[in-house]
Amino acid sequence: MFGSLALETTIGLALVFFVVASLASAIVEGTSRLLRKRARDLEQTIGQMLSGSTTFDDAAEQALKMFKGTSIYASADMAASRGRRWFRKDVGPAYLSARSFADAIDELTDRLTETPVEGVNKRLKNFRTDGETLALDAKAALENWYDETMGRLSGAYKRWATGVLFLVGLGLAVAGNVSAFHTAQTLWQQPAVRQAALDAAEQAAVKSTTGDGLVTKNVQTVQDLAGLGMPVGWEHGTHWSDAAWTVSHVAGWLVTALLLMLGAPFWFDVLSRLVSLRTTGAKPPAAAQDPGAATSLRAAAVSSAAGAAAVAEMATAESALKTGPLS
Repeated sequence: MFGSLALETTIGLALVFFVVASLASAIVEGTSRLLRKRARDLEQTIGQMLSGSTTFDDAAEQALKMFKGTSIYASADMAASRGRRWFRKDVGPAYLSARSFADAIDELTDRLTETPVEGVNKRLKNFRTDGETLALDAKAALENWYDETMGRLSGAYKRWATGVLFLVGLGLAVAGNVSAFHTAQTLWQQPAVRQAALDAAEQAAVKSTTGDGLVTKNVQTVQDLAGLGMPVGWEHGTHWSDAAWTVSHVAGWLVTALLLMLGAPFWFDVLSRLVSLRTTGAKPPAAAQDPGAATSLRAAAVSSAAGAAAVAEMATAESALKTGPLS
């Protein structure tokens, strides 16, 4: 009984965190696009790579301008800007493959051999001579350099997104009064609320393998969760003068924000696994891992018999050595 109650309460919590995390992730992604975060970071990083600068200074800006003048970048920019020029002119690609980067450098270094430009990384000028294209090894080196740099850039973006996700999650937790502690308490104590959360999770989880379809269209916002009877949202008559209420809810909002930093995909995976566990039960162990199964018992018997035979053989050999050859 206790185990089932704990599992059902956890499923309800996972449902709440998944819905709010999905909303928070959408806000973070929208903010990133509005600020051109990925595209701007890509441009600045390429400028620093080409100039050899550690910051996006004038040399990096000049090198980036030259890189943007290549046909490779122009093609990527056109593809990224298709259908979005009405919003802003400086869209720019958010991603660029290592192959495209190497091809753009091939085109760029052709110009550098004709007209040396200050502010461009000197090693780029040595990749080829007049009338020659980049060698295969040179392109491979460029692609590896680019991939390593983009790996670090991806890590920096994830740290930025995680930090913003915490702030957005905290804002949603406060605005929607989504307290992890209060939600857990209500789910634990009120069977009707717990059952409503289970129904919302199970109906969709058995039909979907992606996070987008995990919850029904009726459960996509904090208000929808409140409609299920979940303990979220603000009610009239809230007593901020109650110190215990204030402390518990503030702590609950912080915990909610911290848990939302794990992201919607994480909570999708947790929720789907928990729902599967409740509907199908725990996965039984394989016969070889089940100590009571015939397979395990037979393997143990065979092992014991083999051990006994080895001991007998050793005893026979030892006895023969003591007796010695017959004279």
